[in-house]
Amino acid sequence: MEMMNLNSEFFRQLSYIADDENYMKKALKSIKKLVAEKEKASTLANKEEIGDAEMTKSEILAGFDLACKDIKLRMEGRLEGRAAEDLLDEL
Repeated sequence: MEMMNLNSEFFRQLSYIADDENYMKKALKSIKKLVAEKEKASTLANKEEIGDAEMTKSEILAGFDLACKDIKLRMEGRLEGRAAEDLLDEL
């Protein structure tokens, strides 16, 4: 069906129940549920397009583990740190 026909049919069907508050509440509840499903699908599609930017727990823990190892090596003197000025110059 074309969009115009769908809209016409939708509003025609709605007009049949417009005088009954209970049916209108049910219709509204169903439409809100459909909107929520559409928004969820849209959000999932956007995440797939952008790529999942959120880190997993294991990725966070791996990064933390690496940072702890770096700190330990620096404290033992086996790894030299970089000056903050050098880091800022890179930006």
